[in-house]
Amino acid sequence: MNQYFIRIASVLVVMAIMVACNIYTFIPIYGNIASSLSIAQSEVVIAGSSFIFFYACGLLTFANSADRVGKKEILVWGMLASAVSTGLVGIAGDFWSLFLTRGIQGFCLGSFAPVALAYTYDLFSGRKRTLLLAFINSGFLFAGILGQLLSEGITRYSNWTIVFFFFAVVYASLFLMGKQTLPATSIRSVSVKHQVNTIYKLLLRKELLYCYGIVFTLLASFVAYYDSLTRYLSGDSNLLFLLRAVGLIGVSLSLFTGRLLEAIGAYKTLFIGVTISITSVLIAFIYVHLSEPFLIVLSSVLFVSAISLLIPTVITLIGDMSGDDRSQALSLYSFILLGGTSIAPLIIMQLTYVQSLFLLLGCFLFHGWMGGLLYVERGRWKMGE
Repeated sequence: MNQYFIRIASVLVVMAIMVACNIYTFIPIYGNIASSLSIAQSEVVIAGSSFIFFYACGLLTFANSADRVGKKEILVWGMLASAVSTGLVGIAGDFWSLFLTRGIQGFCLGSFAPVALAYTYDLFSGRKRTLLLAFINSGFLFAGILGQLLSEGITRYSNWTIVFFFFAVVYASLFLMGKQTLPATSIRSVSVKHQVNTIYKLLLRKELLYCYGIVFTLLASFVAYYDSLTRYLSGDSNLLFLLRAVGLIGVSLSLFTGRLLEAIGAYKTLFIGVTISITSVLIAFIYVHLSEPFLIVLSSVLFVSAISLLIPTVITLIGDMSGDDRSQALSLYSFILLGGTSIAPLIIMQLTYVQSLFLLLGCFLFHGWMGGLLYVERGRWKMGE
């Protein structure tokens, strides 16, 4: 690998990890924030959901602006805006200020994901592109665990506000790094009307709707799994910390997804991911009855492994199906992914742990059904295996 690729890939992957970390920072510290601001924990959950909703809006907004403004400009200046808005979260003093600043932060951080994926397609081809996409997606998944570990660890030894001051400094540093390191790409004159028409046409394609059906509950299931587990094991902080840490083992599987896709095809990879996810939920059911820590540790590793397979596989399917409309298709992917995620905490907080597991099982069976429809009708989109 040449230095040019390594330098750009390093910046984009670190950005991916640090941006995605803030999707998960609230999960371990709902109680700390509620206590500090003297508000109900349910209000903190609602404020957290505002981040996801506005993050999803930011994904759609910035992805469709990138062709006209420039992808480097969106990525770099988005980091600076994220630094400012993240710092504001740290000075929130009540529910409404937390809701508002967390929402602004989410919108600003939405400048990264779909733009970075499209930027990767512009800069690289072949193996380098596949490798960088795998690293970026691994970064997103790695952040699902790291974000929780950082927020819990920092809060344990200081205060929850320091979590957001820490990330504000990180984003400011990434702004400087990106401005110096990332190359500019060509700017295209694409009208908003054309982009809206393209999105409308994409939503009429049945095969993409099957993929988006999976996408809607994919990251939502990840949040639901750890959110419900955090409440269920609230009295055992050491086990919770261990579960999040060992989940990192599962993230490593996404690094090999590219080879697996080449070896057995997207559909078989999808079904392997669904099978692993269902197995992880069934093991969690057994843990409820036996209370053996090894079982829930195993469930956590398998669960993250499944998501690590499913996300890059679905991205590959959408990217291949959408052709020249890939940028808009990926922006829709990101919007739908986070739209589903914004709903997850609101639903999960109303359910018991066992009810949450039944919901997760239903989600993964749904993924299998959508994958089955894609496989049966694959000839129509000339995808092959």
